[in-house]
Amino acid sequence: MTLLIILLTLGLVQIWGSGAPLHRDHWFDRWSTHIEGLSPLQGKEGLLIGFSVLPPVLVAALAMAFAQSFAGALGGLLLGVPLLLYCLGRGNFNETLSAYLRNWYRGDFNGAAEAARPLLREIHESAAEGGRLHEQVFRGAAYSAFERLFAVLFWFILLGIPGALLFRLSALYAERARGTEREAVAARWLWLLEWVPVRLMGLSFAIVGNFAGCYRAWRQCLMCRERDTDQVLESYLEGALGGIDASECSASADLSHIQRQSGAEIEGLQALLSRSLLLWITALALTVLFF
Repeated sequence: MTLLIILLTLGLVQIWGSGAPLHRDHWFDRWSTHIEGLSPLQGKEGLLIGFSVLPPVLVAALAMAFAQSFAGALGGLLLGVPLLLYCLGRGNFNETLSAYLRNWYRGDFNGAAEAARPLLREIHESAAEGGRLHEQVFRGAAYSAFERLFAVLFWFILLGIPGALLFRLSALYAERARGTEREAVAARWLWLLEWVPVRLMGLSFAIVGNFAGCYRAWRQCLMCRERDTDQVLESYLEGALGGIDASECSASADLSHIQRQSGAEIEGLQALLSRSLLLWITALALTVLFF
């Protein structure tokens, strides 16, 4: 059933472009605000995260258990697909990257920066210079793809819907805690949840990309405790895309070298992500068939 839920969910994402119809987070805003207002939890950041995230996860686990108990696999399927859709990342990733590339190839770096804003936490004023913008977008796009899909799938395959919801709510909590006294603890908790799946994704990049370059980066980052997840991903991608050159860009040949090279890297990233997703689904299908 795990494989079927994933396939149906990804099919709906292809139709809608994202899980946007089910991405309603106001309830979590209200719930986490209520938890933050409880006086016994004031100043206890770890408990605040636990009480904000774990009760909804427990409710989802109970709901899945009841659905399967009353309606069998069909009940699990009917409830699992919308819940997994909810757990996927927000926004339309492919549409955002396409808008960025259109502006980038036109040389409109300010327009490209605005189009890529959903992928980035912050765009510095120097981003419009081109090279700096591309570095930020490349890292932001890599992390966004990982956070919105691959990390969710990892926890769903491992722990089912409760695992996927645990990751999504933790990511939402970390986003809302940014700039507050809770930021460091929330970011560290999210980093722990990402530690294993990001290394599994590095192995995926090695298999479907430049194996030697990516595997070298994977070994260097394997036990690293200092780098953030987006830095680790960037290192993997630089290894996996090591052989890419400007001639692989799909745009016209009259662009500057930096535009063609940077565009080729973004297009290579998209292709690498697609192959990695196919690898994950194939591996899961083979597991279901033979185990």
